[in-house]
Amino acid sequence: MISGRAFLTLAEVWSRGDSEAEWRSAISRAYYAAFHECRALLSEFGFVVPRADLAHAFLWRRLENCGVTKLASVGSQLGVLRRERNQADYDLHLTISQDTSLRAVSSAARIFNALDALSSEDHRLATEAMKTYERDVLRETTWRNRPR
Repeated sequence: MISGRAFLTLAEVWSRGDSEAEWRSAISRAYYAAFHECRALLSEFGFVVPRADLAHAFLWRRLENCGVTKLASVGSQLGVLRRERNQADYDLHLTISQDTSLRAVSSAARIFNALDALSSEDHRLATEAMKTYERDVLRETTWRNRPR
């Protein structure tokens, strides 16, 4: 099994490459590195993360509304990375610079650092806030009581 973090290593290599194709690929891999780590985190918290397109907004919305500042920032950063990934993957008429690629990789690394710095109290507070957000704002429940 592979973790999302493995994609960041590849993104770092491609961001230092010589071609726009490598820079675009680095942005894509940086996003998916962060995406998969955030997905694993919410699953660990007990949320059932949907598959396919629905997973993207699911993650950043809950993270941005989790009540823990450093984790809410991760949600914002993930949303920005997703927009950059969409541009890199789909908007071929736009020029993507190496600087943009390097910033995306740096952003994903900051996300990992923030996730690594979470305490068990942060986990507890974020889970409770996200459950409340689902119930009161989204009017849906994806949280399941699962042992860690």
